[in-house]
Amino acid sequence: MTSAETERVALAEPVYRDLLRSIICGDRKPGTRLKERELSELYSVSRVPVRQAIARLEAEGFALSEPRRGASVRTVSINDIHQLFDARLCIEPFATRIAARRVHAGTADPSRLERLLNESTRPFSSNDPAAGLQSNLAFHDEMVRLSDNALLIDFHQPMLGRMEWAFGLTHASREDSQTHEHQQLFEAVVSGNAELAAAQAYSHIELARAPTLAALESFLASPPLLGA
Repeated sequence: MTSAETERVALAEPVYRDLLRSIICGDRKPGTRLKERELSELYSVSRVPVRQAIARLEAEGFALSEPRRGASVRTVSINDIHQLFDARLCIEPFATRIAARRVHAGTADPSRLERLLNESTRPFSSNDPAAGLQSNLAFHDEMVRLSDNALLIDFHQPMLGRMEWAFGLTHASREDSQTHEHQQLFEAVVSGNAELAAAQAYSHIELARAPTLAALESFLASPPLLGA
């Protein structure tokens, strides 16, 4: 990547983060147009990083581009959430199995995972759920990264924005269970019990499906969107 490309990626990141946050918190509602010209003026950048940020949101399922209309905030459907959970079940348990084997073999360091585990519990009890949410998300991301499988990591990345949105709206419904499950998952990984770690990762994700759908009911569209 050239220095110019690196600079454009760096400029796109804060635009992406702010747009994602505005969608997650509901400031930009489904159907809202994402106009490159207006956004470039708002963020004082050229259209290139804005276009990159919108493309990333589209890859994560938050935006939809249509011919002659440009991009807009996409409505999330029930089917989208099921697809998110199904995709996570394909990637995270397998990555967790590999992570446990690598930790046991001494080729992976679980210290950051442990730190994220501890960080994900403290903020909720101190009324800082946003920090707890980020640590929770980072815990799942780090577990996949510990697999050291570039394809698994790349496939998992586009899910993180949707996971952040879902976690942010539903963390209170499973906070105690989630903390306990993360602890069990961490212990299985550091003990090198790969099959148990994979099974717990699968169970942890699947147990959250029904509560997440229930908590998100008022936010979800019943029929899947065109192109979903």
